[in-house]
Amino acid sequence: MDFRKSMLDSMARGFGRLGETIERRPWLVIVLSALVAVLVGLGAGGIYLETEGVYLWIPTTSQTYKDFLTYNDEYQDGAKLNFLNLIVSAADGGSVLRKSVLEEAMDLHHNVTIDFTSKKGETFDDHCFKAVAAVNGVDSPCQANNFLQIFGYSVSGIPIADSAIVADVNAANAVSSIASALGGIAYDGSGQILSADTLLLGYALKNERGGDLLEWESDLVDYTVPNELLARYPSLTIQRLSSLAFDQEVVKLVANDMPLFMGAIYIIVIFLALTFGPLTRSHNRVLLAFVAIPQVLLSLLFATGCQGFFKAKISTLNFMLGFILAGVGVDDMIVIEEFYARAKAKGSSSVMKDTLAEGGLAVFLTSLTAVIAFLVGAFVDLPAVRSFCVCAGLAFAYNFVLNVTFFPAFLLLDEHRCCFGGTCACCVGRASVEEKKKEEKEEVIVAKKTSLAGSIFATYITPTLANPAVQIFVLVVTFGAAIGVLIYGLGIEVGLSVTEVVPDDSYAVTFFDTLEEKFSSQIKIMALSVEGLDYSSSTQVANLQGLFTDIEGLPTVVGRVGNYQGHWLLHYQNYLSANSLDPYTDFGKQYITWLESSTCNNLPCNTYAMDVIGVVEGGELKSVSNARFFFEEVSPTETSEVWKVYNTLNGLRRAKGISGYYFIELFMYAENDSLMFMYLFRSLGVTLVAVAVIMAMFTDLTSTLYITLCVCCIDCHLLGIARLWDTRLNSVLFTCMIMSVGLSVDYCVHIAHAFVHAEEQIDPTKRLKEALTSLGPAVIKGGFTTLLGVALLSMASSSVFRMIFKMLFLTVLFGVFHGVISLPVMMCCHQKAINAFCGSSSSKLDTPRAEPMKAGGDDDNKL
Repeated sequence: MDFRKSMLDSMARGFGRLGETIERRPWLVIVLSALVAVLVGLGAGGIYLETEGVYLWIPTTSQTYKDFLTYNDEYQDGAKLNFLNLIVSAADGGSVLRKSVLEEAMDLHHNVTIDFTSKKGETFDDHCFKAVAAVNGVDSPCQANNFLQIFGYSVSGIPIADSAIVADVNAANAVSSIASALGGIAYDGSGQILSADTLLLGYALKNERGGDLLEWESDLVDYTVPNELLARYPSLTIQRLSSLAFDQEVVKLVANDMPLFMGAIYIIVIFLALTFGPLTRSHNRVLLAFVAIPQVLLSLLFATGCQGFFKAKISTLNFMLGFILAGVGVDDMIVIEEFYARAKAKGSSSVMKDTLAEGGLAVFLTSLTAVIAFLVGAFVDLPAVRSFCVCAGLAFAYNFVLNVTFFPAFLLLDEHRCCFGGTCACCVGRASVEEKKKEEKEEVIVAKKTSLAGSIFATYITPTLANPAVQIFVLVVTFGAAIGVLIYGLGIEVGLSVTEVVPDDSYAVTFFDTLEEKFSSQIKIMALSVEGLDYSSSTQVANLQGLFTDIEGLPTVVGRVGNYQGHWLLHYQNYLSANSLDPYTDFGKQYITWLESSTCNNLPCNTYAMDVIGVVEGGELKSVSNARFFFEEVSPTETSEVWKVYNTLNGLRRAKGISGYYFIELFMYAENDSLMFMYLFRSLGVTLVAVAVIMAMFTDLTSTLYITLCVCCIDCHLLGIARLWDTRLNSVLFTCMIMSVGLSVDYCVHIAHAFVHAEEQIDPTKRLKEALTSLGPAVIKGGFTTLLGVALLSMASSSVFRMIFKMLFLTVLFGVFHGVISLPVMMCCHQKAINAFCGSSSSKLDTPRAEPMKAGGDDDNKL
């Protein structure tokens, strides 16, 4: 305890010396604090806005993410593929299984893959994903997965009669379901396809981030705008979505909502101007209030620059930080200004010295808890959350620096501005008698406003809370509701939809809605990657084929392994047998010859060149390190069901002794969702412990205990109400929950401090009244400031930002409630218990305080 008191005294002296420096050279302090942010901000050019969900919302240490990286390295040249998808339907609403419709669809296919040329003269063949001889031993056609492969991607392959087309489609469907490429299917009583109203044409592109693909895809996006497609194909209705187009929609989200962010900041600034004083000519603080804007910008510049030096990736979440910083950081500006007014009223000879000696500690404690909460989030294994929390921690840390340097210097200059104008009575020792009278009148007006707010607490709130029956009711409701909503909240759905990260009116939302509606079977094409199998061993191959049989026997697996075309091993073994070679002992012979000269189900066999990873010498396959086999699965797309499928498939693989893994991107999201509750409770627990340790270092153990309990209750309420408010648990909600710990502490710590340091130390009821009357209005005002800015987010153009609005709104609402209602009741009951068991003489809480500066006043006014 002596150590804590000594530490607080040292910090108070340090802040006091900083205040003296600001009084002597305010402009130097302003320039230096801004210059540091600008110099560090030069590194901001190194950041990269990541829009690909796999690299943002998936734990990097999860097994499925590791499988994803391995799969990319082995089969996709180390990169995640870009995509181009076209949804085609007949303009007249009829079936697409008609020759006239299919001919236009085939023309569209050729137009994109053959005819289209970018401004640089590049074609689809230059950027599509395909096998190359240098890597795979043979060149292959561009990889595509769409319905037109049934007709060999040729108009001549389309039957003349519509009935023949339907017959070909049913023949293909009998081998393996084509519901992943054909939507809106109508069946007859025997399960035969009669018609379909939608086609899906999918193409894979090489991921050359920032390279030529970006320019080519940009030209393609411009070439395939809806109006252009409608003019070229009047018989078709076409929706298109590519990786670049989706990225543009994500960026558009930020652009659409930026006016809301700026509007929220200006509302906060205006409220700040009203808070600082009356809007009279002599006492207005409008210019001082607008200091909040450059302060927020400098904090963001510092944080972004730090990340840029390390080439960090950021997400759209980071764009919310300026708004959050303005809503929360402004509270500390209000605290500094209030301490300045107190020091000035005491007639201090060094006003800024006393201001920072007292107010600096309060601002330091609230800022430190927020920074600690964000730093804990920085260790979460979710890249988007980690990036946001690192940026937020750095921004809040530098915002604290600016709150004790940049803002106090401007506060001092604003005081001088009033004095130099000859109309202000705010400079100590320089005001005339007439000016002092004006000052006294202004102080009376301010005092009346303050007393009005305080009288509401003194007349209505505190007497009610002092009632023993009410206190019991508050405690029962506080803890009972927290437990109840926590139990309810544990049933919250988990997941983040791709449509939640783009504007509500985006065509990407319409595209995905069409996929959901037309392709209701939601067939998923999964890959089984087999490692280290000896294909010359009939025993090992028999085990693999046994695994295929087990997979095909699952109720949710459609057709056979290899789908409609069959897998590479089937075709290669058939080739060996047809050429009088043994499928096992002669395995590997004539491998390149097979790829180059044979046809596999009307498609070139070199299509399979990318399915086998091994050593090729002299046209023979000497060894196979990895090989993949595709199959289709139709389980529900809920991640909980997908995770069950993943575990079932791996169980079958292990039972057959086959090394390898299964891959589909949905597996990563399923694993992420299965781990979300563990991540949430673990991170919240660590954050609460870290904040509690910080509180114990700077306050008493009693305050620490009840503040921690209140924060726990707040988080319980957030989780339960989030479910009630139709919000799902995902990385965005997770970030808000972590952030809520640091933010909600602010609403509790000031009331607890006021209760502990109240002049009345014996009667708990009087202490409660004194604490709430003195700082209750300030807590309400701080919460109201944040709510003003948060309110505009309810009109955001995407559900992600509206989700953040909901969580911030709830954080402020429950933070103020527990800070003003639950916490003082807990502390009051705690002292009543001490009085009952130990006697009133032992009821005074022994809490060290920083010694007041000699030039200052009463230390009991300290927050």
